[in-house]
Amino acid sequence: MIRLIAFDLDGTSLRHDRTFSPAVLQAVGRAKARGIYTTIATGRSVATTRPFAEMVGLNAPAICAQGGSVYDFEREQLLHHFMLEADLTCELLALAEQYPHWHAVLYQNEMIYVSRLAYDRDFYFRWLIESPPVITDNLCGVLGNDKADKVLFVIEPHHTAEANVVLRQAMARRAVVVQSHAMFVEVNPLDAHKGAALARVAAHLGVAQHEVLAIGDQENDKTMLEWAGVGVAMANGSDIAKSAADWIAPSIDEDGVAVAIERFALATQV
Repeated sequence: MIRLIAFDLDGTSLRHDRTFSPAVLQAVGRAKARGIYTTIATGRSVATTRPFAEMVGLNAPAICAQGGSVYDFEREQLLHHFMLEADLTCELLALAEQYPHWHAVLYQNEMIYVSRLAYDRDFYFRWLIESPPVITDNLCGVLGNDKADKVLFVIEPHHTAEANVVLRQAMARRAVVVQSHAMFVEVNPLDAHKGAALARVAAHLGVAQHEVLAIGDQENDKTMLEWAGVGVAMANGSDIAKSAADWIAPSIDEDGVAVAIERFALATQV
């Protein structure tokens, strides 16, 4: 019996117009009506997750910032928060200067900083933020002695493989490097990944591992798909996500999240 459902947003449940399909909302509503906890597991910050949490009406703490933050929107309470040390962040930003085609986006305390707008503002609004980023010529200087939530690099798809290799070598055993989109390579705190965060949420709710259903589409979803009792990858997802899953759902355009909830949570309820 499934007692907790966690699903990713972009590429999994959230359509290109930043809405959920009626089928997904109906499936989530039916799950909640049967007493099943439902939550979001996303790379978005707490602030940019809020409108989607309200659309769905979550009844469990949300996993934000790739697991760096676990936030209870019902009680307005931050349950867990992991950050990158300032010196590690500045080292990372200095490394990125060697690769002009990497566009760094610094996340700190619900603010987003960039050195330049490499893409039009609609791109940022659609994928990264809900308000204009702060443009600065000194990203490291923004930190002071404070920590960062994460650093995301926007990179053209034909360069992401190289970025993954370089960043994983540089950040080995010091931070988590994941690809969350064809153009996004992220560096997150060492304890910040969706699998660990999902385990924390389940423990907080008193839900056993085998009672958890996780649904995602990208490499950053891999750890939660592996940890959950049932891991589901989207048909439109990456090969890495699919290899970690127990089942492949239809694509986002075919309401794969709704299909997975029906198959693994609703159809098995008494």
